[in-house]
Amino acid sequence: MRRMMIAAAACALVAGLVAAQDPAPKPVQPKAVQPAIQPILPRPTTVTALKMAQLEEDFELVEAQREVKKAHVKAAEVAVGAKKSVYELSSKVTGGSTTNTEFRAAKFEFEMAQAELEIRVAEVKEIEVKVKHAKKRLDEAKLGGVRPPPIVRPLPIDPKAVDPLPQVRFEADEKEVAELKAKLAKALASSDKAAADVKRTEELVKAAEAELAKRKDIAMRGRVTPDFLATAEAKVKGAKDAQEKATKERKTLEEEVAALQKKLKEIDK
Repeated sequence: MRRMMIAAAACALVAGLVAAQDPAPKPVQPKAVQPAIQPILPRPTTVTALKMAQLEEDFELVEAQREVKKAHVKAAEVAVGAKKSVYELSSKVTGGSTTNTEFRAAKFEFEMAQAELEIRVAEVKEIEVKVKHAKKRLDEAKLGGVRPPPIVRPLPIDPKAVDPLPQVRFEADEKEVAELKAKLAKALASSDKAAADVKRTEELVKAAEAELAKRKDIAMRGRVTPDFLATAEAKVKGAKDAQEKATKERKTLEEEVAALQKKLKEIDK
């Protein structure tokens, strides 16, 4: 019994010594969270009021040019349709004989009209790119805003100084010039579109007259329905009326362009 008590006391003593030698565990410190790095966005660049007006004018101009190119495409499509009708009619009359001069001419004109249409479509794609970039430049300028005018400190009054009215008149002239240039750009675009309409109506007249001539030739060689010639004659008349209207509109726009150009020259003097 005594031995057991001595052994228990020895075990208790050894456990106490071990506990005294082992230090208490240190608390685990959480790692600091690094803040996410925010990307630095470029600051929009401000532009002057004159630059903003120029960008707006450039965008409106290329947009107007795009409409003109689209009108050219429509005119080319109409020309292709007209040449195709003449070509098909000539093919039926001549039996598609490659030795017939009239048939070969109709085929050549039809192929040329198709090539012209492809060119006009490519021009529209080109102007679409210009419109895209012009709009991008304008949007970027609008995002930055218009730069405020610089502060000009007044100079000491000189009794010999020139009357400031000429400077006021100059600024008014600059504003009027900018407005006239914008009107001139739109008028030029409209004039180009009118010219394309005139060309389109000319093609319609030629096609209608060619179809009428074909029908007259067919009517001379056999019996036809009463409206066989009347329908073709009505098409010729409608095409000529459209041509006359387009020609008048083109003339009016050309006169407007000339008047604006004349006024700009007067102001420059």
